[in-house]
Amino acid sequence: MSDKYWVSVWAKLRRDEVIRIPQDYTGHPDFTANADESEIRRSFAQINTLYTNIYGDIAEQPEKFGMPLYLKEQYRVFSQQWRDSGQAPYRPFILLYNLFTCGEITDDVIHVPAVKFKTSNKVKQIHFLFGKLRDYGFVFEGLKNNKPTDNDIAVSYPDNSVLLSLFKKLADKAGNTKRLDDFLCCHFRLLQDGMNTADYGYGADDVADRVHTEAEKEFVYKMDETLTSMGMCRKPYGGFECHGLAYYNSEKTMNSKGPYSFRIVSRDPDIENNIHETEKMYLMLRVRNFERCREYITSCPESVRKIFMFSDTGCANRYSNCKHGLAYELDGVSYWKCGCCSPTLRFKPRIEDIPHYIKLVELGDKK
Repeated sequence: MSDKYWVSVWAKLRRDEVIRIPQDYTGHPDFTANADESEIRRSFAQINTLYTNIYGDIAEQPEKFGMPLYLKEQYRVFSQQWRDSGQAPYRPFILLYNLFTCGEITDDVIHVPAVKFKTSNKVKQIHFLFGKLRDYGFVFEGLKNNKPTDNDIAVSYPDNSVLLSLFKKLADKAGNTKRLDDFLCCHFRLLQDGMNTADYGYGADDVADRVHTEAEKEFVYKMDETLTSMGMCRKPYGGFECHGLAYYNSEKTMNSKGPYSFRIVSRDPDIENNIHETEKMYLMLRVRNFERCREYITSCPESVRKIFMFSDTGCANRYSNCKHGLAYELDGVSYWKCGCCSPTLRFKPRIEDIPHYIKLVELGDKK
């Protein structure tokens, strides 16, 4: 059944964005001081499951979490209502973040000063959220009808006190290092450095950690290694619905916000459909001149040729005003690719074809 509300679509994407836990990650001593590493691993896995369950339940019953119920049939993609629906599923975890970072833990209970919490918390509909979070094992004291009063708030998790302590440390680490986004997707790398350091997310790992298959992860690292060894510069370049890396021919081009030649993104902007795909990662190539590539394409494997053998649809500027679009003919068939919002070539890549991707950009980057 198709989702009725945009927030249900977004909640499924947020669930999909929860970072998968690798087998070989390690925890910094700051996180293992009061419990052994195996216990920390078990508790972190339980926290990770909480994320997927809560996001999944928001998708199924958004009204019970006080989510905005904007109908898909009434609001278009990229509307403000669509964007607001994208932020709303984060609310339970931002509420927990505010509670954890405002409070201090003593005897397995986080004590949260009422004044400090009210000053820092901007989350809407928190009476819905306090009520629902109880369903996942949290216990709150100091509330009235699931709403804050002038009393301090006490937070406990009777089923697993280690989980609560670890959860608070993750929030504190995210706050100390300005990594709230990593807290909202339960990123395992928050556990790696000390409480005041986050030495990750500046290179290929920012995308590789977020893909869904080993083949995609391998591609990200190999493509990054290949392009940086060629002297290309990179920087994070994602979007409202994805993470990404853009690669430039020079630091000057990168710093002046010039055009990038390659871009890897963790998913396609079509969030409603790619949630169900096993492989979601896309590669973008900036090819402006098809004719300069024509002869080379004839010698490429079918996996590369098929990149050119479909047309884009739905661009309102097609042909007339899409000045970065690409029109060409191949094997007697006419094709057209939009270039309004991103490079003309966008596809799911293969590691075996990396040399061909690089050659195509070298040949076709100039008009």
